[in-house]
Amino acid sequence: MSKRLFFLVVTLLFGTFTAGTQAWDHPAHMTTAAIAFIEIEKANPELADALELVFMKHPDTSPFWVAAGDTRGRERSRRMFIEGARWADDTKGTIHDRPTWHTARWPIMTDDAPPEAKAAAEGREGRPAGQAIEALVMNYAMLSSAETNNSERASALTWLLHLVGDIHQPLHVSDQYSKAFPAGNGAGTLEYVMDPVNGIPMPLHLLWDSNIYRSTELDDIDKVAINLVKKFPRDKYPELIGLEGPGDFERWARESYQVAVDFAYGYGLETVMDPDKDLDSDKAVKKMVAYILYGKPAVDDAPAVPAEYWEKLQTTAQRRITLAGYRIAALVLAAADQINAERSFTGIALDTLD
Repeated sequence: MSKRLFFLVVTLLFGTFTAGTQAWDHPAHMTTAAIAFIEIEKANPELADALELVFMKHPDTSPFWVAAGDTRGRERSRRMFIEGARWADDTKGTIHDRPTWHTARWPIMTDDAPPEAKAAAEGREGRPAGQAIEALVMNYAMLSSAETNNSERASALTWLLHLVGDIHQPLHVSDQYSKAFPAGNGAGTLEYVMDPVNGIPMPLHLLWDSNIYRSTELDDIDKVAINLVKKFPRDKYPELIGLEGPGDFERWARESYQVAVDFAYGYGLETVMDPDKDLDSDKAVKKMVAYILYGKPAVDDAPAVPAEYWEKLQTTAQRRITLAGYRIAALVLAAADQINAERSFTGIALDTLD
């Protein structure tokens, strides 16, 4: 298999089998939703209570009922909301899956990137690879319209919860091109480092996804969310301005891209590439599936993550996760206001016809 084809196969594999690993991992997505619910609950308690009614109309309701357990009222609404943030990952491989929606990747060019890579990047004319931004624009429009049916609104809400988190992950909005990776590094999935938490090789992208949050237990999610809101209150974010329109989503993604440019590949970070780059596609598939399902890495050893890098990664991830939670809340609150305004206007218009 050629090097370029190997990169393509591996990138497609990570997109197909682990759409969620091209974003934050389950715990981080759930934490963004937990933070958002705290904000919604403070701003509009009635809306917080009513959100469960949205998820009950979802085209794939089972995960939400499982997440709710035997709870009632606002707690059931909260659990369904938190489940909604991870649903887009859990649905991978089903009819609901939208693999290309999970990324919006702009190129990072190293000095030794080959001319053809630079030409390909220039040919995109500033457009990222992946449709996360377009998907956010569409799903927010569906969520906030009074004319959207209940099932479509529920689906739109789950995608919004997930994709806002996605675009706040720096390696989710970038691909690095170099002599070693002329077709891109698969958003960091093709470079391995030693995981500081469990001591086994891990793709750099997954290290960013997982950071230190590895538990999906709701008690753990709640503790993390509460601590992050205390550590990063809203007034710590000068970029947390009012919603301006569809262009917000690209602006937020470009914030993450700048983090990737400024930091993700610096601070003395060293990585190792899968040495079996010439495997045929069938064996490449088996290796990737082995890692995804069983945690068996493609390499036996990888460079340690520098302490300074690891510390900064954790702080950066915490800050981005919290910001995503605040922005999710703002979008849900704004969507509810728009729906109410449209319904009020429609009622007035109908009255004039009597």
